[in-house]
Amino acid sequence: MIEVVYALWRRDMVKFLRDRRNLITSMVRPFLWLVAFGFGLRASVKLPDAWAGTDFVSFLVPGMAAMTVLFSSMFAAISIVWEREFGFLKELLVAPIPRGAIVAAKLAAGSTTALIEAALMLALSPLIGARFSFGGALAALPLLAVFGMAVNALGIVVAARMKSFEGFGSVVNFVIQPIFFLSGALYELEGLPRALRVVVLLNPMSYVVDAVRGLCLGRHAFPLVLDVAVAVVAAVAFGALARRAFVRMEA
Repeated sequence: MIEVVYALWRRDMVKFLRDRRNLITSMVRPFLWLVAFGFGLRASVKLPDAWAGTDFVSFLVPGMAAMTVLFSSMFAAISIVWEREFGFLKELLVAPIPRGAIVAAKLAAGSTTALIEAALMLALSPLIGARFSFGGALAALPLLAVFGMAVNALGIVVAARMKSFEGFGSVVNFVIQPIFFLSGALYELEGLPRALRVVVLLNPMSYVVDAVRGLCLGRHAFPLVLDVAVAVVAAVAFGALARRAFVRMEA
């Protein structure tokens, strides 16, 4: 099973690395998001006193890293729709291999590509004045990888029911937007209206953003153990749903 997972993971990674146009845009996109949000909102957003001395661009970096993983991992699941369209998925489904191995390979590949993009964004962000702990950023990468698996699993659940790129794109955009904007990636959680705070607390991405922000900038809204536990539980839960969807899927 390990050989199967590795072979399928390697296939997706080779496809990602050989597509130079997609590779370049995926590398540049996270940095552009940080520039647009950081400099566009810097003048209009005032951080709470607890963040005194922290520049808004630096405050945004952890949220942008989590956002990068969210978008990249979710859209990585479109490969299932592509493989169904060109017949490769049917060959996988009739092959004498566990379908759980296929799901595991997809989760690993989607998480790896997302992690590459997030790591590059973190590496480039000091060029525009962001200041954070590089040791904390390195420590946050495994958690971002786990979050990438959770998001990619959710994308697989959606892709398993879709037979067109357009349908997948519309549903995924509908799912991604509230996850991102209700995660605290762009704002501090203190002072939120009670109803909005409840929604934010139910969003697994909120805990990932908090963990990465705490590791990079030294201030957590929740205990780090809770942040990590929520990310792991989300990955396991969505992974189980993805496996179930894949087992029931017909090419």
